Amino acid sequence: MKKILFLTAFAMVLVGCGHQKSASKTHKTSTVVETLPEHINFSTSFRAFWDEFYKDTKGAKTLEKYVPSEAFQTNPAISNVNDVFVLSGYLTVTPEFDQTAFEALGGTLTQLDASTMTFTMPLTKLPEMIQLQGIESVEAAIKVFRRK
Repeated sequence: MKKILFLTAFAMVLVGCGHQKSASKTHKTSTVVETLPEHINFSTSFRAFWDEFYKDTKGAKTLEKYVPSEAFQTNPAISNVNDVFVLSGYLTVTPEFDQTAFEALGGTLTQLDASTMTFTMPLTKLPEMIQLQGIESVEAAIKVFRRK
């Protein structure tokens, strides 16, 4: 009887250890999600930027020390401001938008009209930015060419 109880307890410990190992293996996801929130309208330029951003950060456990690859740094929406890589673009917001929360992430805003503004946001804070309440649409900056 003691042997049966011992073997049962031993088997439960083995199963528990195996479960913990498999759980830690499946938890290695990137902090940048592939799909964007559906409640925000994202421009084609931002979606293209996000796809590149996702590929550039894929496999990263955290964005804390993220530095974009040299190829990604050539994206026209990215600039280096005081050794911090930032995204520039446009936001359309609703009255629920909390400008203080946006700025707490390190972003800056320039008001264009009642609901439209330009923004810069550190790349490492983009996943948090798109989760903020009151953002209606996001557009990444694009390169503009002068017509002759």
